[in-house]
Amino acid sequence: MDDTPKGLVRELKTSVLKKRVGQIALAVVLAEGVLRLVTALTWYLIIPVIGKSLRGQTESVLFQAASTNPIRWDTLFGSLLEFVLVVIVVLFLNRWIQRKPANPEDDDRVQDDPPVIEERT
Repeated sequence: MDDTPKGLVRELKTSVLKKRVGQIALAVVLAEGVLRLVTALTWYLIIPVIGKSLRGQTESVLFQAASTNPIRWDTLFGSLLEFVLVVIVVLFLNRWIQRKPANPEDDDRVQDDPPVIEERT
C-alpha cells in the first residue's frame, strides 16, 4: 500500500470509481444541473411570458405578478452558465475515471526518436 497522495488517488480511482460508483455520482450531478436549468427556465422565462400574454387577466396570483415583472435575464444567464460549467466538470471527471492507468515501467524508460534518414537526389 502506497501512502503518498498519488498512491491514495490511484487506489481511490481503481477501487471506487472503476466500479461505476463514480459514473453514477456524475450522472446525479448532471441530472441536478439539468433540473436547476429547467427550473430557472420555467420560473424566469416561461411563467413571465405566459403572464405577459395573459396581461394579468387571470385569477392566479402567479401570473399577475409575472405580468408586472420583467424577465430576469441575469438569472437565466447565471443558471445557463452554471449548467455549462457542470457539463464541463462532468465531462472532465468522466474522462479522468475512464483513463487507463499508466504503466509505471513506461514512465521510467526514455524513448529515443528513430534516426532520420535523408534521401539524396
